Amino acid sequence: MADFKVSGFLRMMEHKGTKPVSYFLSYATYPESSKKQTPAEEFISHSPLNDLIGRQVRLSFTGRIRCLDCGRLTNKSFSQGSCFPCFQSRAKNDMCILKPELCHYHKGTCREPDWGLKNCFKPHTVYFANSSGIKVGITKEKPISNRWVDQGAVEGIPLLEIQSRREAGVIENYLSKFLPDKTSWQKMVSSNPDSVDLVRERNKFLNHLSTQSFELEIENGSTKQLKYQTFESETETIEFPVSKFPAKVKSYKADPNAPIKDKLVGIKGQYLLFENGVINLRSVGGYEFSFESE
Repeated sequence: MADFKVSGFLRMMEHKGTKPVSYFLSYATYPESSKKQTPAEEFISHSPLNDLIGRQVRLSFTGRIRCLDCGRLTNKSFSQGSCFPCFQSRAKNDMCILKPELCHYHKGTCREPDWGLKNCFKPHTVYFANSSGIKVGITKEKPISNRWVDQGAVEGIPLLEIQSRREAGVIENYLSKFLPDKTSWQKMVSSNPDSVDLVRERNKFLNHLSTQSFELEIENGSTKQLKYQTFESETETIEFPVSKFPAKVKSYKADPNAPIKDKLVGIKGQYLLFENGVINLRSVGGYEFSFESE
């Protein structure tokens, strides 16, 4: 493979396929004339990464950050990529994104009602995935496997589809009394979990849900009963491009004074796996970087 060298402002990795997953480094660049605080435009590029596995690479950071939402330069990143004004004003940074059952659109207090209508009032899937063990989650992604890849899950199965993010969050919040709703990143990047009979777990919890009723407050203080459609599909498995797992579960930092010089041994979820550590590229979204093979 020829030498690899790219630079810009990081975005989440793009990917396609599941057997194995093909990853692409995504990053923004700006016109040379755009030196002002908020650029007029940005250009997104995607560079394939899988062929770099097994090679020595260098990942450097400059210390500059541009907000993922508005593009302005910011001294600090909030909520994985936003400047402080966008962190305070954008609906995507509200607490209901982390806890969708707390959605307050029906109260007329959504930060960005048009964004809420576009993103939250569409069918969502409640699923089980096996990333560091079985977990419950929700997504509007189609195909659902896109979400499982981002979480580093080696297998997943849908439970049910329901008509909004808030409604899905109510079901997820209930199921989280019995199952985790988060991934242990340390376990995820250090090994593949043991397989779980997700069909059995899905059927068990769907039977349990059928004995429950869920009431939701809507406009004007009235309520409605939640209705959903269940799935009968089989478990989907995912193969990540990992030649071996890191010797240490160490998280590399985006330190301008300490570039990462290491062998890339795999990619899983939104993590680059090196021989001696890992880095979560989602957590450094908007950071200016350069990445090259050595």
